[in-house]
Amino acid sequence: MTQHASPVSARCMANPMLMASGRAVDLANLAPADIFWPDLVEALVKIPRFNGATPHVHYSAAQHCCLMYDRALDAHKAHALLSDFHVAFSCEPPWPFLDFAAAKTDFTDAFMDAIREAKGELTDAIFAAAGLPVDEDDEVAMARIKYLQILDKSVTATEVRDLLKASAVMETWHLPAPFKEVIKPWGLDEARSQLELRLAFIGIRTRG
Repeated sequence: MTQHASPVSARCMANPMLMASGRAVDLANLAPADIFWPDLVEALVKIPRFNGATPHVHYSAAQHCCLMYDRALDAHKAHALLSDFHVAFSCEPPWPFLDFAAAKTDFTDAFMDAIREAKGELTDAIFAAAGLPVDEDDEVAMARIKYLQILDKSVTATEVRDLLKASAVMETWHLPAPFKEVIKPWGLDEARSQLELRLAFIGIRTRG
C-alpha cells in the first residue's frame, strides 16, 4: 500500500482541492501517494446518492460502494468496492445536469468524454493506491469494466426500487432487474464503519 505524500503548497497545484483532513490534493496530477483513505471515507459517507432524492432517508455513496462489494464476484470485489471512490473528489453530479451543461457548449460529445476521462484518471490513481494491477491485458481490463458496469446497474435498480418514489423519469433509465435483497439505508456512523470494514477486507486500513 502506498504511503501518503507529504503536504505541499496549494500554490504549486493546477487544481487544488481541500480534503477533510486539511490536506490539499491536485486533481490534475493526482498520484497514488496522494490518496489518504480516511479523507475518501469521510466524503463518501456524506455524499448522497441520486442527488439526495431519497425521501426521508440519507442514502450515501459509501453504502453504494459497500453494496457493489457485497454483490461482486470474489475476483472483482476490490475493484467493485473502489469503482465509485472517485465520487470523493467529484461529488456525484447527476447526469441530467451534466447533459444540460454539455448542451450549452459547442462540443457536447467532447464535454461528456472529458467528464468520463477525468473520472477514469481519478479511479486509476485510487486503484493504484490500493495496490490493484494497472498493467493488465487490455482484454482482461475491458471484461472487468463491462462486468462492473452491469453490476452497477443492477445495484442501482435495487436502490431505485427500495429508496426512490416511482416516477416516469425512471422509464428512461433502462435498468435491469434488481436484486432480491431489500436495501435498508444506514446512518452516517454505520456507513463509515461498514465502508472501513470492507476496505480492511481488501487490505486497506483507515485507522491506526
